[in-house]
Amino acid sequence: MLLPEPMSKILVVGTKDRLPASIELLYGLENVHVVDFSPDEEGFTLGSPLPAASDASHKLLKLRSMEKDLEVDETKFKEKVPISKIVPTIDSSIEQIETEMQGTIASKAAKQTRLTEAQSRKAMLEPFRSIDLDLSLYKGYDSLDVIAGYVHSNPEAQLKEALGGDLELFTNPDSTFIVAFVPVAKADEAQRVLVQSGFTEVPVPDGTGKPEQLASALEAEISGLSKELEEVETNIEKLRERHANFLLASDEHLSIVVEKAELPLRMGATEHAFVLEAWVPTADVSKVKKAFADKFNEDIHIEVLEEKARVDVHESKEEMKMEAGLSTAEAVTVPMSQETPVKLEHGKGVGRFAYYTKLLSTPRYNEVDPTIMVAIFFPIFFGLMVGDVGYGIPFTVLGYLGLKKAQSQEWRAIATMLFYGGICSIIFGLFLFGDMLGIEFTAAHADELSWSALLGIEFPHVLFNIGDFALQLGYYTKLGSVKILLYISLWIGVVHLLIGLFLGFYNQTIRHGLKHAIMEKFSWIMIMVGFALVALLVMIDVLIGGAPLELTDPRFVIGLILIVVGLLLAVKGEGGKAVIELPEVMSNVLSYTRLIAIGMSKAGMALAFNFIAIELIGGADPLMFIMGLMVFIVGHLMIFILAILSAGLHAIRLQYVELFNKFFEGGGLEFNPLRVIRKHTSEE
Repeated sequence: MLLPEPMSKILVVGTKDRLPASIELLYGLENVHVVDFSPDEEGFTLGSPLPAASDASHKLLKLRSMEKDLEVDETKFKEKVPISKIVPTIDSSIEQIETEMQGTIASKAAKQTRLTEAQSRKAMLEPFRSIDLDLSLYKGYDSLDVIAGYVHSNPEAQLKEALGGDLELFTNPDSTFIVAFVPVAKADEAQRVLVQSGFTEVPVPDGTGKPEQLASALEAEISGLSKELEEVETNIEKLRERHANFLLASDEHLSIVVEKAELPLRMGATEHAFVLEAWVPTADVSKVKKAFADKFNEDIHIEVLEEKARVDVHESKEEMKMEAGLSTAEAVTVPMSQETPVKLEHGKGVGRFAYYTKLLSTPRYNEVDPTIMVAIFFPIFFGLMVGDVGYGIPFTVLGYLGLKKAQSQEWRAIATMLFYGGICSIIFGLFLFGDMLGIEFTAAHADELSWSALLGIEFPHVLFNIGDFALQLGYYTKLGSVKILLYISLWIGVVHLLIGLFLGFYNQTIRHGLKHAIMEKFSWIMIMVGFALVALLVMIDVLIGGAPLELTDPRFVIGLILIVVGLLLAVKGEGGKAVIELPEVMSNVLSYTRLIAIGMSKAGMALAFNFIAIELIGGADPLMFIMGLMVFIVGHLMIFILAILSAGLHAIRLQYVELFNKFFEGGGLEFNPLRVIRKHTSEE
């Protein structure tokens, strides 16, 4: 389905005694998108939470505090607990778990504090362990200053010369740490000399006793505390294993209770009634009405306020100008009508590409969903840029494993790219280019590198014939058919951009009518077709075929007429900026040459690695054989990684920058119905 599902806005009105049951029904329907009620409505106030909210919120705070103390990772605990086991025992269970945890968590905190203090104290003592002086000797002088710190080289000679011998210096065995006792009057001079030796000052620890003995005692204390903490962690782990499922299930259950109890905050209310506005898929309106009628008879009133049309209703001429691109949102303040939520329906395959659309933006209610275009062209472009069976097979395998194992949307999106892009890479590598790992299956000339020559197996160039068409292993080579492949890439660009413009034409037709669509989009379709006739059919024929340019060529004449008429319509619809945008037609089409250029660059790299590796492997030296094999593996692994990055990025770039710009506006509101999602609880 190209457009989002049609939506209807409904009004639900009932008495407050029916509110709790109404909320339960709304969540059970799972197709009602609530509109936040405006507090400015005369005669209404915002509703108040149900009584269950306060108690459930208080318990939630306790549960989440316990989960934090026990370091519960919800991804590691997936057992579902029936609600019937949670509700009757939740109060007593929370109290029991609190009692079990209280001493253990307090003990852990105290021991952790002592351990941190001991480690900090030991770190301060560490530099002084090699200096055989009692800590009491570092303090309490009136005429002496004590300077301690690290140096790059022993500064004793420089200090004695600068201080006239008024110095007592102690160093560690490698002279990287020093303690200097100098007269107070000469302390600044000593600091100046030490700076030249890369001096970094270290504070002298407080206390008495030899640093070595104190540090040894602290090491023993740290060792003892670490063992005690391990025992505490073991106890915490046992508590976590015993109670994690219940804590997560209770957290989920109470979160649902709080969410439902706070739904009235999104409603309007009077002293005795509540009012709710919501969006519902038009196809489900009758289902919603029937559900309320079956449960409440006529006690709840439901009314359809509007069936949302696709046409944009502008509230002023300025807004129409802004929509047409004749002014900007910054230049004029336009009161925009309330956004209609967007519900998209995709099949399993296309749905895997929805992440790429949402990564940019959600489609608006009255525009085409571009996901189907991404699902078609993204893998094709990826496959064209890679176009190699040797890379396509591991791409497909990795993508398949990712789709089976990956949970996060990001990793599943990458797996989708690899799986479908890998399949297209295999198809293009097999039939369009006929190569694997940069080596063709069959060579046109006997002296060329091919898998047939390397393996001694004769691969048929022509697989079979379909009428007059011969299906064969490769029609073009990436490095030998550059002109024709670039020519094909330009036509791919024209077709891709025309599809975007036709979708934009469709968008404008349903939003503003045929007149606006012709001026704003069909005008650019005419320009694009005219450009293809003039630039591609005529100019490319001249450059490639060497034929003279005939100004009377029907293609040239028709193309020129289409460009002029299209430009006049575009100026009428968009203003003078259409003239400025005209050169973009050429740049947009040329952008598609990357489809071949990236494949050529990888083919060139593969060719270089292959020749180096084969030359080394072909020798009699076993060491050269191993080196050649390493060059082959590492080289192709590097190309493999670069293929993922470059082909993936440029394939999606052509969708976002080139295709989407022709029809996609985005900024829609995703349909978010009231529903309960359970990961740790189950309903019996």
